[in-house]
Amino acid sequence: NIIGNKVKVVLLVAGGRAGSDFFHSLIDDHQEILQLPGYLKIDDNLSNILSKKFPNDISKEFIKSYPVFFDSRINKEERWDKLGIKKNKFFKVDKKKFCEKFKILSKNKTINKFTNLKNLHLAYALARNKDVSKKKIFFVHTHLLQWTKLFLKICKLKNFEIIYTTRHPLASLSSAFKAWINYDKGSSFFPKDLHNEIGRIINDSFELNKIGKVSIIKLEKVHLENKKTMKNFCKKFKIKYEKSLTQSTKNGLIWWGDIFSRRYLSGINKNLKIKINEKYFFKRDLIFFQNLSSDLIKNYHYKFLYPKKNILFNLAPMKCELIVWRNTIKNLFYKGFRWKHLLSIPFFYILRILLFNNILIRNRKNFVTKSII
Repeated sequence: NIIGNKVKVVLLVAGGRAGSDFFHSLIDDHQEILQLPGYLKIDDNLSNILSKKFPNDISKEFIKSYPVFFDSRINKEERWDKLGIKKNKFFKVDKKKFCEKFKILSKNKTINKFTNLKNLHLAYALARNKDVSKKKIFFVHTHLLQWTKLFLKICKLKNFEIIYTTRHPLASLSSAFKAWINYDKGSSFFPKDLHNEIGRIINDSFELNKIGKVSIIKLEKVHLENKKTMKNFCKKFKIKYEKSLTQSTKNGLIWWGDIFSRRYLSGINKNLKIKINEKYFFKRDLIFFQNLSSDLIKNYHYKFLYPKKNILFNLAPMKCELIVWRNTIKNLFYKGFRWKHLLSIPFFYILRILLFNNILIRNRKNFVTKSII
């Protein structure tokens, strides 16, 4: 038996470095969830793939565009090449079988982009010899706000729910900055990237509220109250609680976290604490960010870590900006002269002042307390 159209569509969106991949790894291989092992990059290429007329073209182009789902050794950034207890395992999915299953699923059906995408997920599960008759949730990790918006546009979805992973805003910003400024010696982290990371933390929760029904997964609760949180997740989406929900895996193999953390993470951390790496920020920067995210802190029941001050603008360069500017100049000639990054320094500095200030943030009226799982 193949799942019908009544399956619930659930999208997972990440709130900065807030554990979306970790949460995804906990629901990995759940019997009632139809899913891929990682996030799905949503772009025009995916839309073009789903628009093709012939099943073989769709399945082969999908494999070509998303090779990490068929040979995990390719995905070194997420450490899918070092799975298992001894960090020496990886997974492969039979491409030929995947194409055959997709071709069968595509027969005698009303085909559209959404159906094609669902059939790709079904074919993936069948190629792994999984039983798909019990699936109740079609789960897609759309990861970014802009990818989520594009996904809904491509698939023309109206009935869906969103899970948004969050974390204390200051801890999320600190973790994101530390991860990216140290990754590959900062060669891919510039003013635009810093601006986007701040925007994800400050704005995305508000923007998602305009799109549809949102449920919150707090990273802290996933670690400190794991069993309770995962049972609440199952209860909300009416699926069975399984012991596997306490293990971090990718296609059934133990996963140790991505390389950005710069250490191997063994899964649930019962001693997790909110940590802010203050060497990347002036004290006034952290107080300012706390002020901008005060609604999030209050509504998601976090603590105020610094003195409360109503700062309208933070006009002086922030320490994290100064670090990124220095990093930009250092990497200016990395793989060719990247003059646009040099011009981005004053542009995004001014844009940050214009967009991330207390006057503009306080004028947002679309925030409501969302369901916290």
